Amino acid sequence: MLEQLIFTMGGPLRAGSLRVEVAVRERKVYVGVARADSLEELPQELAPDALVELPNGRRWLRKLDKLAIAQRWRSRFTASAPLSADTRWQLLYKEQGKNARHIIGLGAFPENWTSFVDCLNELPDVAIQQQNHLEYIRFLLVEKVPVITGRKRTVVELREKLVLDRRKRMILYNRHKEDFGTERHAYDLPKAVSNLLDALDKPAAFEQRLHVRCIDGSDTGARLIVRWQRHDRLEAGLTCHYDAQDMPADWPLFLRMLHEAMGGIRGRFFALDRFPFESAAQASAQP
Repeated sequence: MLEQLIFTMGGPLRAGSLRVEVAVRERKVYVGVARADSLEELPQELAPDALVELPNGRRWLRKLDKLAIAQRWRSRFTASAPLSADTRWQLLYKEQGKNARHIIGLGAFPENWTSFVDCLNELPDVAIQQQNHLEYIRFLLVEKVPVITGRKRTVVELREKLVLDRRKRMILYNRHKEDFGTERHAYDLPKAVSNLLDALDKPAAFEQRLHVRCIDGSDTGARLIVRWQRHDRLEAGLTCHYDAQDMPADWPLFLRMLHEAMGGIRGRFFALDRFPFESAAQASAQP
């Protein structure tokens, strides 16, 4: 059973930082919470009188104990390519009669993290937001396009890859035309990347707003291969037609936001002739 728990969490992409302390004294559970604008501004410890008794504390301890933190969590959870923008968290976890566990995380989380946060959110004044937002999305447009060289007209394959990466705070855009080479562009736009990824999930999750039709061998139109990863680190993907029937109704509005953030770069990915802008504006205006 728990004796002491100290949890801190913060980072540039979170609104403020948090410190939670839980102590068990004489079979009673006491809880204290502190907040600050940054991790550096959090107090090193809470005064003993800042901790208040938690009603039904023993029941909460049993729920926490089922997570088996001392047994299942390793000492460090770090993203494969950790960045300063990642969420940072630390946990001191001490069970009665055992040595304390010191666990740290940077942009990575244990598999039962959501259950752990749900447990913390039962404590007074904690309220950690569980937003499973998009962390990363990659669009690969594949299309046959005509090319005229002199008097000769040929059809070549065009591939345009666009990546929005919240953790790296970047937009990557590569454009490859068969037999003509590749263009590569990178944009370091922290605020724009977050806004664009959040816009994809409004008014509902991006993948729920697609209307994917079956693609077979007879399809000759442009197709879009999409891969994404959410905050829970689970990846998913699909392939769809790149037209007004499959894409969300407000896709032209998103393209305009993206195109403006990237300085007006040219590419078939941004071509609005596939999508009726008027219907998109009407869809966005609906409550």
